[in-house]
Amino acid sequence: MKKIEFSTSLLFFWIKGKVEVDNRFVKTNLSNTLLGFIPAGKDQQSIPLKNISGAMLSTKYFIKPIILGLFIFFTGLNSLGDSFILGLILLILGIGIAGSGIQTILEIEKSGTPYLISVPFFEKPKMQLLNNSIHDALAEDTDKTDLNLFFDKKSQ
Repeated sequence: MKKIEFSTSLLFFWIKGKVEVDNRFVKTNLSNTLLGFIPAGKDQQSIPLKNISGAMLSTKYFIKPIILGLFIFFTGLNSLGDSFILGLILLILGIGIAGSGIQTILEIEKSGTPYLISVPFFEKPKMQLLNNSIHDALAEDTDKTDLNLFFDKKSQ
């Protein structure tokens, strides 16, 4: 069983999600939030491997948060001379918002419907590991029912 825990938000890195992959299920446990940071419950699913046709990893760039974050960042730079604290807060907030515009998305195709898990860009290695774990579990599940492979292994 492979268990992977990851952050679901760039600004609020303490909000975590968890995915477990075993030989029968992919179990997800993601945090729901209001306004992106107020905890509002969990989204839990157990997806049977038989219902998964594949998993795909991609990186998306959302232009609106990037532009808004850069605008806030440069506003913070401009206000550093007048009010250092306000400028520093705006700088950090601008970087966080701009960074949240870069998302790594794991798409699990279950029964023809995509199930998306979006994480910040710095969690990409964990998503690659999760994607590989799902592919390995799918291959192992397929190999269990392949009689040709069974008899080839038996004859060796």
